[in-house]
Amino acid sequence: MRWGILGAARIAAQAVVPALREAGDQVVVMGSRDLRRGRAAAAQMGIPMAVEGYQAVLEQDLDAIYVPLPNSLHRPWVLAALASGKHVLCEKPLGLTAREAGEMAAAAQRAHLVLAEAVMYRYHPRWQLIMDLVHSGELGAVRQLSGGFSFRLRPPPDVRWEADLGGGALYDVGSYLINAARWVVGRDPERAVALAIPRRGVDESTSVLLEFASGPGTAATLAALSCGFATVGSEWLRIEGDQAVLSVPKPFTAWHEERPPILVDSPLGQRLIDSPAADPYLEMVTAFGRAVEALAPVQTSAEDAIGTLAVIDACRASWLSGSWQDLEARRPEA
Repeated sequence: MRWGILGAARIAAQAVVPALREAGDQVVVMGSRDLRRGRAAAAQMGIPMAVEGYQAVLEQDLDAIYVPLPNSLHRPWVLAALASGKHVLCEKPLGLTAREAGEMAAAAQRAHLVLAEAVMYRYHPRWQLIMDLVHSGELGAVRQLSGGFSFRLRPPPDVRWEADLGGGALYDVGSYLINAARWVVGRDPERAVALAIPRRGVDESTSVLLEFASGPGTAATLAALSCGFATVGSEWLRIEGDQAVLSVPKPFTAWHEERPPILVDSPLGQRLIDSPAADPYLEMVTAFGRAVEALAPVQTSAEDAIGTLAVIDACRASWLSGSWQDLEARRPEA
């Protein structure tokens, strides 16, 4: 496939462009608001063409667009890319609200194009091991889930400190935790409550409780998740069943040769499960390419992003109200 990149984000240079090349795709053009910076970034990444602005990228002969722009720019440029007839891989979160994600999902469906959210961890083979354990029954019914993802974010300038650009810890790293909780439990939560510590107009740290109601054949589950920009760094997930507990170090950022083992703890004892080494970005773009060839759904679809953003919407409303928020009314109508 022939790709265009909107913006000169670090994640493009460090992870996505190398993965696209390894997958056998061509990265043809990069667009930047600052042409001088864009040319320098394109040269560094080995991209043959740099153009001024993002619209100029969409006018090229391309199959797909990668959107690693600040969060507030995802909606307009995803919609523009779809309108130009291109498939789209957009960094997470897909939008700022579930309504925005729903609008993008509808546009992709109307155009018969693939739209995916770049939640790369979902494609790492170690997560197949994790989900196999969850579904095997070894853990029993999942009743509690907890996790954290925090690091010390450098001082401004950084778009993650900019409220107008969709900054804040919940969007940046909390979205991973919410996505994982929904995936592991296998359904959307019924209610959410959140507390945030504000700084510079965004949430520097956020803690979230999610209630997954019981249903036919499923037990009620609680998830307690914390994220932030203020600590030296932690990243973990703990899945607690009524038969065993699964502890996952580095659930989201294990990359290349990193192989943090997974721990299963039960009354019968403990066992460590080796993790396979992999590049989740390569796995992601390869899966995206297969979806484009078949015009088939992707694992990290726009519809899945709607579910995560509905939870984020509820958490942000909870900051203001100080109360639990129901999720049912926050999913946009199909």
